[in-house]
Amino acid sequence: MANYAIMRIAKRKLGAVSGICNHHERLKGRYKSNPDIDPTRTHLNYHLVEPDDKYRPMLLRRIEEVGAKRRKDSIVLQDCFIGASPDWIKAKSIDDQNKYFNYAFEFFSKKFGRENIISAVVHMDEATPHMHLCFVPITEDGRLSSKEIIGGPKGLEKLQDEFHAHMVKEYPDLTRGISKRISKRKHIPVHIYKQAGELYKHYEEIVDAVNDIGLVNNAKKKEDAIALLGKYAPEMAAIKQQIAPSENHIKYLEERIATYGQISNRKDKEIEELKNDLFQYKVTLQDWARDLKKMKKIIDQIPPDVLKQMEAVERAKRRSERER
Repeated sequence: MANYAIMRIAKRKLGAVSGICNHHERLKGRYKSNPDIDPTRTHLNYHLVEPDDKYRPMLLRRIEEVGAKRRKDSIVLQDCFIGASPDWIKAKSIDDQNKYFNYAFEFFSKKFGRENIISAVVHMDEATPHMHLCFVPITEDGRLSSKEIIGGPKGLEKLQDEFHAHMVKEYPDLTRGISKRISKRKHIPVHIYKQAGELYKHYEEIVDAVNDIGLVNNAKKKEDAIALLGKYAPEMAAIKQQIAPSENHIKYLEERIATYGQISNRKDKEIEELKNDLFQYKVTLQDWARDLKKMKKIIDQIPPDVLKQMEAVERAKRRSERER
């Protein structure tokens, strides 16, 4: 099976920065939303670039330092995830893993400027070692511009090509995956899996709460039930929205593989890549689809307007807690 160097970049506005910092730098007291984090191993995490402050003041200082203009809706941070195929990276020694992340770091340092990188931290306290690297998108002439630094889908595809070209020089056994533009791949975000697993732990509790909402003569119990459901509302809403696209994408991949098989024998590599995509989706979905659909049946009993309202209240509450 092919092995891949993995690189993802997410654009972040100022309002999201504090939460990103708290997660990457392990500043939170507990991580209920991410059961993969093992606090007993957090001391093994290490920095290639260690921040001297929290991300928000650091990036604001950097923007001011270069004299760049910032709008309220500006992208102020590029949040990068760097990893590799789990079996491949976990088979390496700690020293070799360190060399891998350092070599990947060289690419970002040269491409985006070491002076713009505010943190690069390797997480060893989760199932698979990976690095989070955050930089401020400052152009060579001192402007804040994610659009110019990264570009749109074509720019990101070019960046993926450049990253692979860099990594394969040192690790020739790594394969470049088919671009998202070609495969129309729609990855299910990792946090969706984590949310689903964490949510299902509270299945019985949520079932009882849904049943209690219908109570007529016990206002206190009904109030407690709504409060409990509100606590999980954002995760329930996200999971409910993700099921159909995930299943539809499997159908899409199956149709695409069949079509390529009929049209040409010269696309063997692309067919194999798509089959690999399909296999990974199926295996993953089989692991959690049954529990997820069971949970969805319960979520569907909550009136959509009630769920939407509870989600908005909980998200506002979490945002307020992050900004404190």
